[in-house]
Amino acid sequence: MTNPAETPMNPSDTAATTSGSVMRTVRFESFGGPSVLDVAEVAVPEPQPGQLTIDVEYAGVNFAEVMFRRGQFPVDLPHCPGLEAVGTVRAVGDGVTGFGPGDRVAALTLGGGGNAEVVAVGAEHVVRLDGDLAGLDGALAAGALCNVTTALGVLTSAGHLARGETVVVLAAAGGVGTAAAQLARSLGAGTVIGVTSSPVKAEYAGGFGYDSVVSYDRIEREVAERTGGAGADLVLDSVGGAFRSSVTGLLAAFGRHVIFGNAAAEDVTFEGNHPWYTNSSLVGYNLGGVAGRAPQLLRAHLEQALTEVTKGTVRVDVKVLPLKDVAHAHELLETRASTGKYVLDVRS
Repeated sequence: MTNPAETPMNPSDTAATTSGSVMRTVRFESFGGPSVLDVAEVAVPEPQPGQLTIDVEYAGVNFAEVMFRRGQFPVDLPHCPGLEAVGTVRAVGDGVTGFGPGDRVAALTLGGGGNAEVVAVGAEHVVRLDGDLAGLDGALAAGALCNVTTALGVLTSAGHLARGETVVVLAAAGGVGTAAAQLARSLGAGTVIGVTSSPVKAEYAGGFGYDSVVSYDRIEREVAERTGGAGADLVLDSVGGAFRSSVTGLLAAFGRHVIFGNAAAEDVTFEGNHPWYTNSSLVGYNLGGVAGRAPQLLRAHLEQALTEVTKGTVRVDVKVLPLKDVAHAHELLETRASTGKYVLDVRS
């Protein structure tokens, strides 16, 4: 994302988000802990060809943004985080069709910038909230954009879930984990087992369709008991760290280990012969990578994810915070003290 130059703003200018030349945005100028985040005043972006701008009402907070802030992925500084936004179309750039000012929309803002009063985004990552999606609550839509879309992609395109299979979900109480449990059930999984780091999280996750939720030190026994020793067909792993190298022991013959995050911030490597020796598959899923290489597939998953939430197939537990509390949301995510999904009310 290209960050506009800062422009002084009169704090009393309450019309800035709709008619002024400046806006509020979350930003960090150096890598580090949650304290590096602040709310800055910058110029309002204009849509480039193929883009539209959105007056943002709600913006999601994701663990990927924690990783960007910590410097685990290269981003230019200063960086304005935010991967998902819901609001109304402000302006449309050259070459964009199907959208007009005032349209209610949800967008994956994969270049960042979603935690702001206005964001510019490629039209291919924007969905109109009309028709069957017209009744979808804005905060709920913002909470579903990345997490439910990722859960759907991990289970289907990456994990190739088949009816009757056993699925293990690490970080079972998180936003993707709770969505994955519900989607796995609706896609025909035979058994869905969650793994969490505390009894409190296990109790919380139990309300999202898991057959059982256990601690990391009990998962091997749980899988063995539920599968008669055969193992799990699919393990969804966003945790990483030391436990990642032991996942192979949970898998059935030709089981799939899908990696889509690294909350532990510890790299684990596998030998090239690992899948051969273990009769297992290592599969990766990265939302930004799918956007770059298979944009039509990502859009289909995005639309399906929002549809499933609208229908009630997937319940998203949204916790709404004011924009100024973004650092608190990051802290809860980083310390793994969070459950559900944090959404920022950008208008507050």
